[in-house]
Amino acid sequence: MFGARTAVEKQRENPIVGSVVQTSAEVYSRIPLCDFIGEERRAEVARELYLEVNRICNSTEPASACREKYAAAMLETASYQVLVIRPAPEDDSSSLRGLPGITGELNAHLVDLFKRNDHLRTVIYGEEGVKNHADYSRVVQRLYWESYWLLETLNAARIALGDSVDDGDWDDAFLHAASVNAEHAYRWDLELPPAFDKDVAKEAANAYSMFTDIVMSGARDPVAEWRNYYQGRGIPMPEFETQ
Repeated sequence: MFGARTAVEKQRENPIVGSVVQTSAEVYSRIPLCDFIGEERRAEVARELYLEVNRICNSTEPASACREKYAAAMLETASYQVLVIRPAPEDDSSSLRGLPGITGELNAHLVDLFKRNDHLRTVIYGEEGVKNHADYSRVVQRLYWESYWLLETLNAARIALGDSVDDGDWDDAFLHAASVNAEHAYRWDLELPPAFDKDVAKEAANAYSMFTDIVMSGARDPVAEWRNYYQGRGIPMPEFETQ
């Protein structure tokens, strides 16, 4: 799955890397990424994942390095997550649709979004034969599953490095917050009204953006810190099952 490793890489490999690589392979086996990329691309991404995890585990502060990479991967994944969610009654495997700030309305605007949003224009650059909604949808699906594979690999590394909480982790809450941020930005690009009620829209957008800042600050339990800070201020806060 992850290709041959050089003698130097084997010597430098942290014991955690093996278990994370195994988890990463399991993630790949249960997602439909193979429907969107060929074997050459799969091998290239797998190699990049292995090297990334190995670099993190051999850094001077592995947990901090991993959290930084994990946060960046979360923001990237969320930027595609909100674009693959379709409106009801279609299925939503993410279970995000209907949570505060997540509507499922953006997929219908893919063609317009790729023209208006700088990040999406950058990632689509060089793609051939992308003309209609179906073409853009397929590109987004590929980008989403590739970023999801990276995210789940880094999440496994994060947990293995001890950067989690005993009474329920914060990955689902982070995905929701990052997805709220992405949807809010896209709706601004599309000149659509906010996904929150008018009376809390501005503060809610700021609050969910703050979640990423709390993660990057190194807070042991970002959910607890975020909820404590915004409790009683009218910000809709969903409950997530603990793991």
